[in-house]
Amino acid sequence: MKFILSFVENLPYIPDQYNVLIAQIASAVLFVFVLCILARFSTWFCNTYLSKLVAKLHSDKWFNAMREHRFFTALGVVVAAMAAINLHPVFIFQDVTWLATLMGKLTGLFVVISFSWLINALLDTLSHLYGRNPNIPIKGLVQAVKIVVFLGTGLFILSLVLGRKPMYIITGLSALAAVFSLIFKDPILGFAASIQLTTNKLIKIGDWITVDSAGADGNIIDISLTSVRVQNFDMTIVSVPTYDMISKPFKNWSGMYAAKARRIQRSILIDVDTVKFLDSDMLARLKKIELLKDYLADKEAEIAAFNAKRNVKENLINGRHLTNLGTFRHYAELYLASRPYVVSNDDNFTLMVRQLKQESQGLPLEVYCFLNTTVWTDYEALQSDIFDHLFAVLPQFGLYAYQQPSGRNIAQCMANLLDNAPKA
Repeated sequence: MKFILSFVENLPYIPDQYNVLIAQIASAVLFVFVLCILARFSTWFCNTYLSKLVAKLHSDKWFNAMREHRFFTALGVVVAAMAAINLHPVFIFQDVTWLATLMGKLTGLFVVISFSWLINALLDTLSHLYGRNPNIPIKGLVQAVKIVVFLGTGLFILSLVLGRKPMYIITGLSALAAVFSLIFKDPILGFAASIQLTTNKLIKIGDWITVDSAGADGNIIDISLTSVRVQNFDMTIVSVPTYDMISKPFKNWSGMYAAKARRIQRSILIDVDTVKFLDSDMLARLKKIELLKDYLADKEAEIAAFNAKRNVKENLINGRHLTNLGTFRHYAELYLASRPYVVSNDDNFTLMVRQLKQESQGLPLEVYCFLNTTVWTDYEALQSDIFDHLFAVLPQFGLYAYQQPSGRNIAQCMANLLDNAPKA
């Protein structure tokens, strides 16, 4: 500054009262020029040499992500901003108050914006590397931190422009807290939800989830601050608010894939009128079924001993007797256990066939078991095979599945009535 002032004082045709002003303006211009040169050099150095250092660390994914999001350029600008803090007293003096104040604010803005750019570039790099990581879905957290960074940057910029301390600005803005809470309601709720979803590992990208309230039934393709995007199996995409994932019930099927087994829980409605005790003919016929041979032999001996001990007379109502429904229920369990694709030797996976509460459509006989596959098409095919067989063998036990009469049944009944009607 002193060198420039002495140079200006030696210039002709310049009034003495303007020497300091002109010297200060020239010094400010020189200050900006030096910063531009320094910024160009530091960004060139960081992009050329520092980036090579990162590449030599065998971190290609980090190197590519940093280059794509201009992290090294932002780092070079920060180096120039740090130099601006130290060079500002050298080039700018307080002789011209308004110019010194202006240059001080511009230098402060340069420092704040450069650091904000660097942090934003780092967050973009992290989001690029781990935003779609199934195990660490940090995209929502990165977006939340970005909001905090932008708000902090805006606060410091406003503080520099107004010449007030940040706490003074915060105190003044506290009166608008209610307005801000309404404007940023979704990001605030999403931020809280993202933390809970991430820390508790409730969901991750690639999980199959079902959210009935949102009509979502498919795989998660993106988790952001305010929404979770789900691609349904019909290829439509549903956006579910992140907060709904902790405030409303949803089903995550990842446990099924981890267990490598999928459950069957489906019922056959039995016509109650067809339930009866086994007679000798049916018992003899069912003994020919390989799966029931040992079971019926043991049951016959057990029931005969029980009835003999209590001197039961030959009456179906007295004592114990086998029923076609109970025999079929046990046959269904034995049949399921004999299938190689049904998990039957693990206590963690229940296998049973049970009766449910009777309904107006009949008596539900529920099949509850697990298949050792999670492939959807295989699961549906195997489940269909099981029920194909069970429906087909029902008549062998004298049982029939309930079915509401159709128009064909009614027409056939009317035809039979007309055929059997007496001739006039």
